Amino acid sequence: MKITEAPLANGRESYQVLSDSNATYRVTYCGSGDDRHFVVRLWECSCPGGQHSKMCKHVTAVIAYSNAKQEEEA
Repeated sequence: MKITEAPLANGRESYQVLSDSNATYRVTYCGSGDDRHFVVRLWECSCPGGQHSKMCKHVTAVIAYSNAKQEEEA
């Protein structure tokens, strides 16, 4: 998967995910707001699974990417 940052969407972090099958999905999420970035409060993915309120692999990948990036910046 290839993950790139996208402009904020409704105050949430937003990413574009290019899946292994070459489909592009948009993932947005926001954390708990208390420096525990791994705690996700709201999330959305435009993939079929995400449309049915399932935490899909795209959301999981974006959370791992975002957490790793924040660890690097600290």
